[in-house]
Amino acid sequence: MKKSCFIILFLFLSVVTYSQVMLSLDDDSVYIDSIAKVTKNTKSDSLKSLYSFRLSKMYSMVHDVQKSKQYLAQANKLKRKYSFLIDASLYYNAYNFLEKGDVNGFEKTLLEANNRLKKYYNTEAFKLRAIILQSYGLMLQQRNNEKGYMQILINEAIPNAKRSRDYELISNLYKAVAIIFMNTGEREKADEYLNEAQKYIERNIKKTPTLAESKLETYIIKAENLIELKHYYDAGKILDKAFFTLKDFPESNLNDSYYYSEGLYYAKLNKTREALESYKKGIKSAEKHNNTIAINKLKFAEYEVFFRLRDYQKAKANLDYLLENSNIVADKKNYYNEMAKVYNATKEYDKAYYYSHKYNVINDSLSNTKFKTEIVELEAKYQKAENEKKITLLQSENEKAALMVNNTWLNAVLFAVLSFLLFVTALFLWIFIKNQKKLSIQKEINHKQELMAYENRHKLSVSKALIQGEEIERKRIARDLHDGLGSMLSGLKIHLNLAKKENPETVNGVDALLDNSIKELRNISQNLMPETLLELSLEHALRDLCAKNSNTVTKIEFQYLIKKSKLTKTDEMMVYRIIQELLNNALKYAQASQVLVSCSQNKDVFFITVEDNGVGFDVSDAEKKNGMGLKNIKNRVEFLNGKLEIESKINQGTSAYIELTVIKENQKNE
Repeated sequence: MKKSCFIILFLFLSVVTYSQVMLSLDDDSVYIDSIAKVTKNTKSDSLKSLYSFRLSKMYSMVHDVQKSKQYLAQANKLKRKYSFLIDASLYYNAYNFLEKGDVNGFEKTLLEANNRLKKYYNTEAFKLRAIILQSYGLMLQQRNNEKGYMQILINEAIPNAKRSRDYELISNLYKAVAIIFMNTGEREKADEYLNEAQKYIERNIKKTPTLAESKLETYIIKAENLIELKHYYDAGKILDKAFFTLKDFPESNLNDSYYYSEGLYYAKLNKTREALESYKKGIKSAEKHNNTIAINKLKFAEYEVFFRLRDYQKAKANLDYLLENSNIVADKKNYYNEMAKVYNATKEYDKAYYYSHKYNVINDSLSNTKFKTEIVELEAKYQKAENEKKITLLQSENEKAALMVNNTWLNAVLFAVLSFLLFVTALFLWIFIKNQKKLSIQKEINHKQELMAYENRHKLSVSKALIQGEEIERKRIARDLHDGLGSMLSGLKIHLNLAKKENPETVNGVDALLDNSIKELRNISQNLMPETLLELSLEHALRDLCAKNSNTVTKIEFQYLIKKSKLTKTDEMMVYRIIQELLNNALKYAQASQVLVSCSQNKDVFFITVEDNGVGFDVSDAEKKNGMGLKNIKNRVEFLNGKLEIESKINQGTSAYIELTVIKENQKNE
């Protein structure tokens, strides 16, 4: 159920077969009309024919069927003198087969167009071949041949797209590969291809009717994948990028998928109220656009939140809707399974058994269908292998005949080839000498960079030594205060209690003053070296720190989202000091009523978030002043190879986000 349902914009535009949701952001009619005007004023028949083919596709995208057919007819009329346009027209005319419901005719025409365009080496031919190959690959995907689709994308479509230098097309193809990996649960691989897709779409400066939509779609898909990888901070940044554009287009159907990713983001952070609000907005948007795929996806995501909240009535209502409105058997199978879980949770075991039985029936049926499909595929492969053998025999006979003809020609060409090789050798030597000079210059630059890196490492080691020395000194002072001065004050307290019996009036004031001194001494000792951190855990120490600093004016909420973390004591002390310094700053300057402290961990990266709703401050001004508090935080973050980001605006609160690279205790021992 978590398979992505995104579709590339520029393919399969027919409403008869392979229909899809067309993503739209704003009105592209102005751009399309400008291309139409250029086409009208063009005197060259070849250019007018090419522009007319393109306009036919553009008008098809905006569902203007009449103009699409008008420009297609004009292009076909003007193409007759030009071999490239005749071959390219096969692709543009192939969609006529889909209108008639002839899928096989459409597929054969696509393959024929691709073969004919192989002999051309212009950017338009490479672009068309990439689009054609993707169209054919999508047909393979419809037949459950994901592997074939992937091979076509990586080995043929993307290389052709790169030769066309169409960055939007390259981005969309990388995005298609990423979606295949997302569908198979290989999120890390998907992230690599989505990074490439983002890189190319952001480099694109060429105006097209689908550029803005492609860019937003890339952001939304990437955000969803980052959320599943638990890279919540990066996912939030990408969602902010998408929202910055989408907020000006509330009627766009891109909101359908945006709100799904936003809801998923909140759900993973256990912000269920915000997640349900996002899903609600997404469902409302998808219903407005009759986007049944998005509605079902959002409804299921909403169901998962209801189930987690144990709101089984609402969870059941969502599954009832999905069972009634879904026509895909595989999806229904999953809905039956989830319905069985709901009834099992409500202890209605007879209904749980009923839906579990339905799930098993469909599951068995799908397994049988898959077995039959595999038999048909094996038979088809056998027939194909037999045909290939016959073709190979014919090719072998033709090659023998061609070889006899070519021998005479080869002797004449041999001298020319040898001369060319001598020239290439000389050219190679010249290039080699030139490159050696460049290499020596580069080595000198690299040497300087290594010296700078060594200098930076030395500075960092000095900084680490200072911080470690500071912690050792804090520990010694805390122990001396507790064992020495603390013991003396406690002894003095005992003597005062004895004297209090003889002269209570004189001693009372001194006794109170002594109690305050002992209390203050304990606070100083605790701040220097917290006992809960040494004896219990980082979670207990931070929870005590937040509780101790929370008061009637400022409420401090603490979240520790780590089930089991084995950090070294050094790393735990660094984390404690960083949060202690951030809390001190918030309590001293922010005038906040609420402060949130959150800790989470993903593998070797420890995330810290401290937010308040206080008066805020100018971050750039604070960095220029470089106060001791901010400097101490930065030093400790650098100690753990971390990243610090502070966001604050006047009267809008302050947020500090920190990522620290830490090493587990058992890893360090190894």
